[in-house]
Amino acid sequence: MARVLLLDFEAGDRDFLRSEKYDVELLKTSATADAAAFSRAVEAGEAFFVLAAGEGGKEGVSAAGSVLAKRLEKGGLAVFFIKQSGAAAVKDYLGGADWLEPQELGRPESIRFNPKALFYVPFERFRASLRHAFKLVPRVVEEGAWEVNVGPAGSLEVFAKSADGYPVALLGKMGKGSFLILPSFGPKDVQVAQYLLRNKMLLEGAAKEGEMPAWFEDEEYAFPEIKALYKQKEDEVKRHEQALADLDRLIQESRKASQDIFYKLLLGQGPELKKAVLNTFRYLGWPVAIDVDEYWKNVIRDKEEDIWLIEPGTDSLEASLRRNSLILVVVRSDKNWASDEDCVLLQRYKGRRMQEFGNTNMKAVLVGNYFLETEPKLRQNPFSKLQTDEAAKDGNGLLSTWELFRAVKAEKEGAITKEAVREAVRKMTGLVTFGI
Repeated sequence: MARVLLLDFEAGDRDFLRSEKYDVELLKTSATADAAAFSRAVEAGEAFFVLAAGEGGKEGVSAAGSVLAKRLEKGGLAVFFIKQSGAAAVKDYLGGADWLEPQELGRPESIRFNPKALFYVPFERFRASLRHAFKLVPRVVEEGAWEVNVGPAGSLEVFAKSADGYPVALLGKMGKGSFLILPSFGPKDVQVAQYLLRNKMLLEGAAKEGEMPAWFEDEEYAFPEIKALYKQKEDEVKRHEQALADLDRLIQESRKASQDIFYKLLLGQGPELKKAVLNTFRYLGWPVAIDVDEYWKNVIRDKEEDIWLIEPGTDSLEASLRRNSLILVVVRSDKNWASDEDCVLLQRYKGRRMQEFGNTNMKAVLVGNYFLETEPKLRQNPFSKLQTDEAAKDGNGLLSTWELFRAVKAEKEGAITKEAVREAVRKMTGLVTFGI
């Protein structure tokens, strides 16, 4: 019989546990739409189930739900590692746990593990591998408390909280069985599962031969000298939690003050994106950076390009437009590649401004937030070879906001100077990059 049932893990995880001498069966919910087939697998095991909630097929999860819930009523343990949007699937697995109202936690590394929990050591060991965590119930747990009452389901032990006190890891009872809901530790899920397997009897509250039972560690049974140490430990944990809370606050304040505007280069569209690009060029030290809409706000006309970058900037603005170096910036965004129309506008606008201002010392640059729904580091070059070649022939530039963001980051890290970034924007034609 299979002692362990892995659901929606990888074959390598199964092989790892088998190499540790565990009898393991691996199933995928995408292949278990037949509830009877899943039921046979559940009944065959020694009732230790490890589920990567969120990875499998929806039909299979629905089929698995009532089967697993009924099996847990008879005894055993189900462990859920919640991945991505998988928190909702846990409700199905547990037969409709109405108390479970998961909300994804943006920064899983900020959670606090219960220092008194049985598995505090492995959880802390793998903290750096945390990938997804959820506020599991809409109820804050008081400072120092590690239990939450969820109504009909009774009290659940809290193994971890968010920085603001919401439970993100829970242990609960279901009939004679138990369930443990954990955040995802990414590729380390299987190693956490191995630790739980090795110490499963501790979770169930029974001692192995030659070992002390789980209640042995309870403070209620401790002599005064041990209680004093427990108190010292609690004080240290509180100081640690306060230090983490202070650091989280400083991080948020610093991000808001110095970084959020640059994030808009990667997230923004329309006026928000234009403002972010304008502020970035100002940060990079451009002598004069003008919002064209603001300049022409009292004039009825087509404003066309978005930003003017003027050097050196010692003359009046009107005089500078007619005889100084002028870069016209067009700001665009899209979920996909840069369009040919976006690129054609560069030469069109430049020609019109040359005629209007009588100034041929001009260059046009398209700054685009393309593939804006893709994580920035995974974005491709949004400009085709033909677009790049045409821009080079016309003496214009094409620049992605991801490249511009990287330039600011590199400058703050001391890897490049503001002058070098400005020089590249001034002189490079075709695709503008900064060698970072």
